[in-house]
This record gives sequence, C-alpha cells and structure tokens, in this order.
Amino acid sequence: MPTIGHIGRYALKYKIGAGGLGTVYAAHDPLLSRLIAIKTLNLEIAPEEREAFNALFLNEARAAGGLSHPHIVTVFDAGVSDQSAYIAMELLKGRDLRQLRQEGWRPTPVQAATIVRRVADALAYAHSKGVIHRDIKPANIFMVGRTQPRVLDFGIARIAHQHDGAGDVAAGSPYYMAPEQARQQPVDRRADVFSLGVVLYELLTDKKPFRGSTLSEITTAVIEHKPPRADEVDPSVPSALAEIVARAMEKDPEHRFRSARALSRELRHWLEENAQNSAPDSLPPDAAANAPQRRKSAVAIAAGLVIGLLAGLGWLTLSGGERPPATAAAPAPVVVAAAAPAASVAAPAAAPAPAPAAVPAEPAATAASAAPEPAAAAIAEPPRETRKPAAAKPAPARKRALRARAGPPDRARAACALPSAPGAMSRSTEPPWARRRR
Repeated sequence: MPTIGHIGRYALKYKIGAGGLGTVYAAHDPLLSRLIAIKTLNLEIAPEEREAFNALFLNEARAAGGLSHPHIVTVFDAGVSDQSAYIAMELLKGRDLRQLRQEGWRPTPVQAATIVRRVADALAYAHSKGVIHRDIKPANIFMVGRTQPRVLDFGIARIAHQHDGAGDVAAGSPYYMAPEQARQQPVDRRADVFSLGVVLYELLTDKKPFRGSTLSEITTAVIEHKPPRADEVDPSVPSALAEIVARAMEKDPEHRFRSARALSRELRHWLEENAQNSAPDSLPPDAAANAPQRRKSAVAIAAGLVIGLLAGLGWLTLSGGERPPATAAAPAPVVVAAAAPAASVAAPAAAPAPAPAAVPAEPAATAASAAPEPAAAAIAEPPRETRKPAAAKPAPARKRALRARAGPPDRARAACALPSAPGAMSRSTEPPWARRRR
C-alpha cells in the first residue's frame, strides 16, 4: 500500500474522512506493525501559543487515553509534530451516525434506545474518571454494525474551543450543545446528558429539535425554544420513551437526569419492558442476521442430545440383555444313580413324574454327570415348600455321579427305570425270587 505522507513515526496510507476540527487517515505503525487511525487537528497556532497548546493537547489526550470501555474508541498514542497535533487510535470499520442518517437509515425505537443506552454507559464511565465529553453528536458516535456504538473525540472539542478563545464553556456543536454551554456558563456531566437526549430525539423523529439558519438563531433556539415531544412529532414513538427524551432535554440542569448513569438506567428499564414485545422486524439488523445461525446452532445441539440419548439407551439395552444364567435349574427330571440294587427315585420337586420309560444306559450316565451339581444335591433331599437358596455341598453329588458312571450296566438300567408311583416297582426290576413266589 503506497504511503501518502508521514506524521510522527506513522506512515499515512489513505484518507478516511475530514471534519471541522481535523482529518482522519489510515496509517501504519512501524513499531507494532499494524494499521491504526490517525486524527490530525487542523488548527493554526501562533508560535507564541505553541507551548501552551501542546501542554493542553497532551493533557487531554492523556485523559482520553486512560479510558478503557467497550463503547469508547481506544486511544493508542498522541503527539505534536511540526505540522499539527495528532491522536493515534484503533481503526474501526463502519460509519458514524451522521453518515448513516444521510444514507437514509432510520432506527426503530428499540434500536435507538439501545444505541443511546450504550453511549450513556460509556459517558457514565468517562464521568467517573473525571472526563466530560462536551461535544456529543451523531458525527462523534461511530457505529460498528447497527447497535454497537463507539464514542469518539473525548477532549477534542475543549482543545479546539480553548484555542479559539471561547474557553471551556462554549465547546460543542450548536445543534446539540446544552443551554448552559450556549450561555457560556460552567458545565458538568449533565451537559452530556442534554446532548445525548438531543441525539435520541433526532433518531426517533428524524428531525432536529432546534433549528436556525445562523449560529445566533440556533443558539437562541437552544436557550429559549421548547421543542414538541417526540411522540407528538411522530405518533409511532412510544409515550414512555418520549418522556425519557423530554426529561433529558430539560433546559434547567436540575430537572434533567442527574447523570448519564441515571439516563442509562431509565432506558434499560424501558427496553426490558418493551424489547420482548417488539415485532420481529424491529430487531436490530445484526441480531436479525444472526437469528438463522442461532437457530441452526440450537437444532444441531438438540440433534446431538437426541443422538447421545439414543446411544445411551442402546448401550443400556445391550448390556441389560446379557444377563448371567440363573443359578436355580429348571424343574427338569434329573437322574441320580443308586449304588444299591434297588433303584433310587428321581423326580421333579414340583409334581410326580409321568409314566415310566426305559432309557439307554449310556445317555443316562451322561445326563447324570452333566447335571448341575447344586440341582442334583437339591433333588436328593426331600421336597420342601420353601427352602433357602443356599446349595448343598457339591462333593457327595460328584462322587455319586462318578459311581454311577463306573457302575455295571444293569444298575444304570435299573436306576433309569422310573416307577409310576412312589413305592411301586416295575416288573422288569423285580428279583427272580419275587417272580417265582408270585
């Protein structure tokens, strides 16, 4: 980017704008390697006044540089060169309120109240540091977006007007200055409150409250003329908001808001009561532009929560379905081999066994050895209606199963033959002497 000049250590790159008090350039800071804004003061200073002016300028610049607020432009540096005095500040993208209004933009009541409330917060902070602006007007309110103001030129008006010989009292632009400024009386923080009230009036009605073709006529109007209320000029202006504007523009400082903080508080209360009831088209453009993005973010978050919930339910279902096998065996017939010639009776504890059936020896032995040890021990005992879940010692059952596997085939076949009723014996298991006797 070509350089069009130098001031101090800064290389001027291009001209941003010009006003009655100075010119603003985009400049490069070689020390910190960044782009900044340089405002030069277009003042003709006599050589004998140079020292006093330099002291005043640096003092005001030092006070402005000590302000750190989200709605006040940040001052990086200040200095005096052979050509003029300059202030280095942050480079912002946007336009001031004067330019926006000249382009035809008119804010809604909610937007206007939001802008002025934030400017009032910035002024309240500056007042707490002992700094009074004295020249609040649309050209000194730089807009980043539509509802993010930055207040410019703290102390510049005082420097310029003191240099002109008017002293501290006449600093300010004629359309926005307070009556005590027009009368050249001492001013305090309530002068900034009056000027900010005029800005709000103009934003709401699109008209200046004080008019005149000459400086004298404008000054007379500021001192004597009482403008109509904002809701009388434009019926769409809310009555409560018009009342706040009228109080801020009171001629007598004692009847105004006592501070910028009090004005900000009233505007905040009005916004809390009316912002949520405003129509969707009254939202600030930056908020309206970000609304679809916020909705997309909300949908994405909701979808993520649903997916996480379904995954959790699926995991619980899978983990819950894999239950360990029950320790109690189902009431199935379990064969217990008896060592004695007489066959032992094995039947479920719940009901008598069905009709007797002959089972081959080898499967019977396998079934006896494969049966769960606690179940075999439980059936070996007499059936009970209620019994404790504690299982008997498994060693005897294992021994009986081994004996049954090692026993002769006729004993296994005798054990597998189940009688139809307790105490009855099958014909095939009767001893020979019993059949001969019968």
